[in-house]
Amino acid sequence: MTQPTSYTVRARNLAPDSDNKIHDDEVARRFGFTGALVPGVEVFAYATQPFAAAWGEQFLSRGLMDMRFRRPVYDGEDVTVEAQERAEDNDGYDVTLVGPDGEVRALGHAALAEQVAAVDASRYVETPMSSPPPRADETSLAVGTHLGTVQEQVTPDGHAAYLHGIGETLPLYQQFVHPGALLRMVNAALFRNVAMGPWIHTGSSCRYLAPAPVPTTLTAHAVVTDRYERNGKSYVRFDALVLAGERPVVEVDHVAIYDLGAGGA
Repeated sequence: MTQPTSYTVRARNLAPDSDNKIHDDEVARRFGFTGALVPGVEVFAYATQPFAAAWGEQFLSRGLMDMRFRRPVYDGEDVTVEAQERAEDNDGYDVTLVGPDGEVRALGHAALAEQVAAVDASRYVETPMSSPPPRADETSLAVGTHLGTVQEQVTPDGHAAYLHGIGETLPLYQQFVHPGALLRMVNAALFRNVAMGPWIHTGSSCRYLAPAPVPTTLTAHAVVTDRYERNGKSYVRFDALVLAGERPVVEVDHVAIYDLGAGGA
């Protein structure tokens, strides 16, 4: 198997007009950041590149990857993904994403499972979305809550525009949906189902189950697994299953701060 190598890309904020105003310069500064944050799903997308380049379709079929976002990535920064083999236990690679100043922005792990993971699809229930969505709180995000099912069409033109936005040129993605686009579906399972102010995606752990072809219809189901308070902020953790057509393609353990507290008051 080919060894992953380091990868440098210019980060871009693809969501300046998002309803999530943490991606707006003025609002982000009120919460103590120097500018709008590049979405975590895009940071995750950058981090996958060395492994997709090295392992190709196998990464999309049985790859394992988790990333925790420690510090913000800002628009226009050149970030570098570094992969360090875990020689002592032969358990894949430690992943580090660093900014142009050498500061670590995200940490994680990537590996290939010996075989495609089994999925307990019974955990995920087709659930209608509420209109309007309820406020994100301890009731709407109670443990065990099934979030409304979301669905999106992936077209060749739309996917090509996304690849351009993240600076991705691997030929693999002329045929298959990028992991970052899949993770966007998981974000959508949260923000389309509950009303939030500025919020932050803090980490994801993904188990890839099969490549998603382009074009396709993506569907995401999600269930809340934890909700807690820490340092004046409110967190939600949920599991999500994304399907391409009827086929599961990735299962994700996703964490977000849905209420940043009084920082923006």
